Amino acid sequence: MISRRHFLGAASASTAALGLGACASRGPASDDVVRYWGLGAADAHMDAEVISAFQATEAGSGIEIDVNQVPSNGAADMSQIITAVRGGTAPDLWYMDRFNAVQNASVGLLEPIEDIIEEFEGVSVEEFSAQWLRFAVDELTYDGELYGLPVNTDARGLMYNEDLLREAGVDLSLLDPQQHVLTWDELREIARTVTSVDERGNYETLGFVPWDGEGWPYTWGFGLDAQLYSNESASVTLDSPEWLAVFDLYADWAEEFPYPNVDAFFATYQPPNAPPTQTAMFSERLGITTTGPFSIRGNERYAPDLNLKFTWLPVSAEGDETYTWSGGASLVVPKGANITRNLWEFMKFYAGYEGQKILIPLLGDLPTHLQAISDGHYNPKAELFRQMLPTSTSRPPLPVGSLAWNTLTRARSSVTIGSQTPTETVESTQQSVAPKMALFEGYQMPETYGRRSEIPED
Repeated sequence: MISRRHFLGAASASTAALGLGACASRGPASDDVVRYWGLGAADAHMDAEVISAFQATEAGSGIEIDVNQVPSNGAADMSQIITAVRGGTAPDLWYMDRFNAVQNASVGLLEPIEDIIEEFEGVSVEEFSAQWLRFAVDELTYDGELYGLPVNTDARGLMYNEDLLREAGVDLSLLDPQQHVLTWDELREIARTVTSVDERGNYETLGFVPWDGEGWPYTWGFGLDAQLYSNESASVTLDSPEWLAVFDLYADWAEEFPYPNVDAFFATYQPPNAPPTQTAMFSERLGITTTGPFSIRGNERYAPDLNLKFTWLPVSAEGDETYTWSGGASLVVPKGANITRNLWEFMKFYAGYEGQKILIPLLGDLPTHLQAISDGHYNPKAELFRQMLPTSTSRPPLPVGSLAWNTLTRARSSVTIGSQTPTETVESTQQSVAPKMALFEGYQMPETYGRRSEIPED
């Protein structure tokens, strides 16, 4: 076992923060068994391939990986890990959405891994973590400490139906990512060209709306330089002119493409809880949407004959630098885990080069390990998204990340349906998030947050 000077020092604080009290017993821990909560049941075979490869190595020989397919609930949901840690049922290692890491760490639900790295690797945390994309490491960093290793990642771009746009008379060279990056004005004109209505005024086809798919406030905020938090002032900045521009964008589109009409369109062609085959894009009713490489597998499975292609997110003016943001998963160590060399060897293998070169092509998205990226261990159809990584970033790693995400999402709805003006919206979002963030007085995101990621050439 390694030194637990950080781990034990934080235990009483986390217990107070969570009201954990006495936890239920997990039974005796074994150093030769690593309890792992992995991918969902549909992807269990992917976990199995990585585990099998690990156990075939010298480091993994004789180690049992006790797998449960209990995936993280995803962005902005902490209920699952709170329940597991409180009940004493959490695993030793958890495949978890990276976006949740800082907030989980801030209330004592995760173990920092810096002591583990120093003990078992014999190098500094900075040297060891330099193997991965900088923004992915930053997203796992809270109060100067690292709380996990990044696994996969993605990026956001536009997906379009080339045949539908061609039939509408759109100049397809505008969407060719090797030739051009769309401006917002060009995208608006394409949306007008593709959109058509029936005799009752209902949309038969729809070109594009910025609140569909991955059109989150963060998505457009990154392109309009809207920062949620300032390290310099140690304060939330949701009432800035840049955030006002984000909500002005939604309001402007909703004025031309009214939300009730758009909502009726999606209710018809892409209703809630519809099977994955029933989307407005697959029925060739929607021209362009905002998505990422995670859509590739669905396209191949459910609409292999459609001519669906990808391009960059729109910019304000021709010549502006491209932008995007990336999410993804990580491996984290829940509070109270049995921290052993065997756990670390599995964690390092899975999130490292050897694990990622097996897992990422199966998932269909992108690696976070720099060597796995430069060696091309990903779906070739995700190549454009790989090209986006140097200018990508993560959502800001804040202990109120879930609150900020939910507040911005509600604000988007308020603006698009017209219940709030953009000015009212930025005021209310600031008032919702700032007081909660003020509880973390003087908080600093990593100094490297927002910097360009350098990816070595093959």
